[in-house]
Order: sequence, then structure tokens, then C-alpha cells
Amino acid sequence: MDTIPPVFWMIIVSVLTVMVCLILYYIAMLIKETRTTVVDARETMKQATKMLQQAELIVNDVQSSIATIRGTVEEVNQSVLAPIRKIAGGILTASAFLGSLKKNKQETE
Repeated sequence: MDTIPPVFWMIIVSVLTVMVCLILYYIAMLIKETRTTVVDARETMKQATKMLQQAELIVNDVQSSIATIRGTVEEVNQSVLAPIRKIAGGILTASAFLGSLKKNKQETE
């Protein structure tokens, strides 16, 4: 009994073959799952790109609205507030002039 029986070798080779086949099967399943994950990720990226484009359009619309509002405010400032400031400046000048006349009149008395 110096030699190992052939059945024993057949069992060892069979077990090793089954293990290698299982490892290859799991690698194949991993590659398959990775492929579906990549496809899903591509679809997600396409949707994200569409959402970013829509967000960019919304931002552009808001910026144009803000520019319109800014122009309207500047028009109101030029047409309403500027004349009011000029009138107020004239009134302050007249008030200061009258105040100085009144002060000069009191000093002379």
C-alpha cells in the first residue's frame, strides 16, 4: 500500500475542478451584474444631464427676469426718484436761504 489509490486522486481532481468552476461562475455573475449596473448608471447619468439642462434653462429665465426687474427699477428711479430728489434739494436750499435770512434779521434786531 505504498501508492495512493486512483479513486482518491479522482475525488481530489473532481473537487478542485468543481471549485474552479464555481469560482469562474461567480466571476461571470459578477461581470453580468457589473454590466447591468453600468447600463443603469448610464441611464441615470442621462436623466441627470436632462435635469441639469432644465435647471440651466430655469436659471437663465430667472436671470432674464431679474434683468427686466432691474431695468424697471432703474427706470422708476430715473423717472420718479430723481425729480423728487431735485425738488427736495431745491426745498432744502430755499429753507437754508430763508433760515439764514431769518438769522440775519434776528442778529440785526
